[in-house]
Amino acid sequence: MRTLKYKLLLPTLFLTSCAAPWALAHSELPEYPPESHAPAGVMFDHLHAKGEWMLGYRYGRETYRDIYRGSSEAGTMELQMAGYTMKPVSMTMEMYMLDIMYAVSDDLTLMLMPQYMSMDMSMVMIGSGHGAGHSQHTGDRRHSTSGVGDTVIAGLFRLANTHNLRLHATLGLSAPTGSVKERGPNGNLTHYGMQLGSGTWDLLSSLTYTSGLERLSWGAQLSARLPLEEENDSGFAFGERYGATAWSAFRVADWLSISARLEYAKEGDINGHYEGPHNHSSPPDRQGNYGGNYSAYGLGVNLVGQRGLFAGTRLGLEWLSTLSADYNGYQLAREDGLNMSLSYAF
Repeated sequence: MRTLKYKLLLPTLFLTSCAAPWALAHSELPEYPPESHAPAGVMFDHLHAKGEWMLGYRYGRETYRDIYRGSSEAGTMELQMAGYTMKPVSMTMEMYMLDIMYAVSDDLTLMLMPQYMSMDMSMVMIGSGHGAGHSQHTGDRRHSTSGVGDTVIAGLFRLANTHNLRLHATLGLSAPTGSVKERGPNGNLTHYGMQLGSGTWDLLSSLTYTSGLERLSWGAQLSARLPLEEENDSGFAFGERYGATAWSAFRVADWLSISARLEYAKEGDINGHYEGPHNHSSPPDRQGNYGGNYSAYGLGVNLVGQRGLFAGTRLGLEWLSTLSADYNGYQLAREDGLNMSLSYAF
């Protein structure tokens, strides 16, 4: 991973170079301020006016590469000594989500978010495990899963709305509509992390604060995902997840804003164990190799049409990169990510 100092410098250079020409400019508030929505990677960030609908689409992509233990890279020999005969090389995870919102009142907005998941992992054989003194690459393996994921149902409740402060809470459920019985080519259950859903009913909650001044906006959000069941139909449950994020955005033009964001997440390992046939040959086959602490930064743009056919149509793009991580056990390290949101309210 690149150094923390280098990564923290990028957001500063990005915002300075883009915002400087407009720093002293002033204009009336546009009808659809682009900075009024959070960066594309933040969900549950805004409410709507009574009777308003919003239809949206979200896409997320994360890439993983290189095996780490804790905060240090782990070599092939270390994996062999730990008893593994397969080494993950890379993984790509993609999410496609519909974002449907309806405002029952000015203080309550309902949300429905069905999703589709796609995951692909490459692995390589590294020999016979314990005591192996060198790598014995005997062939690459690649496998994937895809299908309907879990479905989110939530309500966003306004707590405060003044000139300088907006505060709302989100309370929702993640319904276990995604499969947890996906199997590999050999008929065994695939890695825990490549199942399409959690398999449990999960409680989703968040608290979101936003504010702004002229062209500048900022916000922060605390969130949690808590499994409501001890195990799913396959005998396990993912760990609790807690998150915190903060962002700021600057309106460069009536139709464009740029943003920088920091995020932190803490996730527990897996509870329980597969009840069906499964492997133990690679790190993602074992429950202790999940969860940890992660921090990342994101750079983004929000675009919104101000007139004509696309008036009110919003497009958000955000690129994410890991700042630091402390992984439980052996895991593929998170690298870059991309978030996209497209929405229209009426």
